[in-house]
Amino acid sequence: MNDHPQRGPVDDSWRTDLARTWAAEIAKTVFIPMSHAKIVRLLARMTNTLADAVCADRPDLGSVGEIGTALVNRAISGKATLATSLGVLGRGLLAMPDAPPDLPERVVTVLSTFAASYAEALRERTYISQEALKRSLIKAKRDTERSLADSDARLRAIFSSSAVGIAISEPSGKFAQTNAALTEILGYGPPDLAGMSVQDLAHEDAAGWLADSITDLLSGRRANFRERCRLSHQDGESVWAYLAVSLLRDDHDQPAYLVTMVEDVTELHLLGDRLGHQSLHDMLTGLPNRQYFVSTLESTLGRSPAGGRITLFHFGLDRFTVVNDGLGQHVGDQLLRAVGQRLESVFAGETAMVARLGGDEFAVLLEGKENTPGVGEYAGLVLDALADPMFIGGDGIAVSTCMGIVDRIGAGADPAELLRAADMTLHRAKRRGAGQWELFDPQQDAADRARFRLAATIPGALQADQLDVVYQPLLRFSDETTIGITARLAWRPPAQQPQVHCEVLALALETGVVLPVGRWVIRKACQQAAAWWRQHGAAAPAVVVDLSAGQARDPDLVGVVRRELDAVELPAEQLRLGVALGTDAQNDEIIDNILVLAEMGVSSSLLDYGTEHADLLLRGEFTLRAVVLDGRLGGSLAEERTAVITEPVVRSLVEFAHSLGLPVAVTGIRHEQHLRRLRAVGVDAGQGEPLSPSVSADKIRLGR
Repeated sequence: MNDHPQRGPVDDSWRTDLARTWAAEIAKTVFIPMSHAKIVRLLARMTNTLADAVCADRPDLGSVGEIGTALVNRAISGKATLATSLGVLGRGLLAMPDAPPDLPERVVTVLSTFAASYAEALRERTYISQEALKRSLIKAKRDTERSLADSDARLRAIFSSSAVGIAISEPSGKFAQTNAALTEILGYGPPDLAGMSVQDLAHEDAAGWLADSITDLLSGRRANFRERCRLSHQDGESVWAYLAVSLLRDDHDQPAYLVTMVEDVTELHLLGDRLGHQSLHDMLTGLPNRQYFVSTLESTLGRSPAGGRITLFHFGLDRFTVVNDGLGQHVGDQLLRAVGQRLESVFAGETAMVARLGGDEFAVLLEGKENTPGVGEYAGLVLDALADPMFIGGDGIAVSTCMGIVDRIGAGADPAELLRAADMTLHRAKRRGAGQWELFDPQQDAADRARFRLAATIPGALQADQLDVVYQPLLRFSDETTIGITARLAWRPPAQQPQVHCEVLALALETGVVLPVGRWVIRKACQQAAAWWRQHGAAAPAVVVDLSAGQARDPDLVGVVRRELDAVELPAEQLRLGVALGTDAQNDEIIDNILVLAEMGVSSSLLDYGTEHADLLLRGEFTLRAVVLDGRLGGSLAEERTAVITEPVVRSLVEFAHSLGLPVAVTGIRHEQHLRRLRAVGVDAGQGEPLSPSVSADKIRLGR
């Protein structure tokens, strides 16, 4: 079953095309006693099974294995059939439409299973043939005593026609007779083989156990053995082969001959090596992949001496999507290859592994020496190497990267924990901007982890209605009357510090529930505003809900507000929104929401008002009730040393807002002197804990 989402009707014509290509290519490798149409139908069914396995999250590898067995059973097993099949299927499956994101790993897994089953079936068929041949040889020997001429002819026919190398040896091990297939496999002519033994042909790493196994045969401890080993070709190259060695005894049960059969499996061995390499290396860049990198990290930590210097670099390219979206994914792929090559050049000469972890992320494991540069120097070298334009398709492309670095790793450290620490350090560097690097800080890491743990519980707290809303009056300075009451989020997680409005929103943003949290606050605020409205009528102040830029651009914001107002029958003017702006693209959506809400009667105030909003306000594209001064600017007037510098700026901002007919409010008033300075620069209204603390709704006193 294909578990990845589909975006429309599936076009499976590529599977039929792949089956036809497969049929055409393997027909060149072996004679198949079937019509072409039947071959295509057979391979089409097999192609569907392979493609379904690649697409499935839990592939049926048993069905995939049956394909290799079926091919061998149908005698579709020429010398180059498997390699040709893997080449055609590899290219075809990697080009499938609507592919899952980890397609290369899935293709390697499926084709590895297919190749293994094919090899096992071929080996089993050969083994059966060898057993039958062995029985024939035994029978031929016995028949020789009865009919020497007939047996000799049969034996010679077997020797001359067999594709398996055969050698008959004396008990001493010296070859008495060899066939042409053995000569072809090992490159030695009959004169060369005369006087040699199978031990003489074994590679040095196999000679010992092979001699021991033959000794066991002659002593009667074993009747036969079948093993894969490396033999030496006449030209010095290695030949991987399956050896099947049996002992033939005479009528007196004494050792008479050793029969050795040699099956050349060099191609399968090389194919296995190639598949093993692909499973440990990134297919795009050729660099070690995450699995290989983690394995190397584990072994390095295990053998590192006390005091050894091991450093882990985690790289994340900056704005890589700009290249993919602007120049095309094929250019992005070439850029990733070039980045991998440049990282290798930077760390050339060191004991280091450069790996691609996935996407635009790379890693380097560095085993430092006495003269190894420091991490800061290496960070500069990497940035300089990537800043040099890489010319791809005529375009000179340069990238930067952020780096998370864990230095001087102690022996016995947990690899998974190190990768996590490097990843979090990388994300901290990214928050500072492009081309930044940061060293792992245990204290900062602990704080980040605690924050992430807290963020992860926000959805559950929202679902269980564990969040709370507190209310803080907004006072007009001229007559100290309440002109609004701001509803703010509050949360007291178990065994944690209380979290205020902006902190709760930031945590909600981490886990993607910021919109549901914003809608929940609007619902609670409307319910409380309706209660005050029913109790005090027109004397009840409006309730204000502050929204982040992400919440303010919610496509369903207008619908949410309308539904909540209707649900409690609250007049629209009794609800006001404080709105933060974002990027230019976000602001267009935010302004659209403000305009539609204004038509409904829900007014909005601009939060975090500063110099960057001057042009936007001058354009007059939307109607505001007021502006709320940026908290950093307002807070700067709380201290004498900063107030001297920023007071003229704040005054000019207030005067500019007043010139547009907009009153100015401020939050976070700290003390009486702070309030006096705010009044002096013309701020109209404000709120702060010394003036009116944030309290639950039942502690708000109205009508005074």
